[in-house]
Amino acid sequence: AAPAAGRVALIGDFNDWDRSKHPLRRQSGEWSVTLDLKPGRYRYAFVLDDSRWVADPGTPAAEDEFGTPTSAITISN
Repeated sequence: AAPAAGRVALIGDFNDWDRSKHPLRRQSGEWSVTLDLKPGRYRYAFVLDDSRWVADPGTPAAEDEFGTPTSAITISN
């Protein structure tokens, strides 16, 4: 949830950290997007209003060599 945000994008190693590839849509007051990802471990973050990176509060934090907030998730079969 990011009620004050005008735009939210999902970025990660699955889309080369490109904020234009997976914009989220606001539905019922919450932001969401659906992706089909192959099994594996992915690092990701959200970008609010094209400038503020935030980690996913619902998943463990991931180490990032740039010092930016990121999260990690593992997708299994």
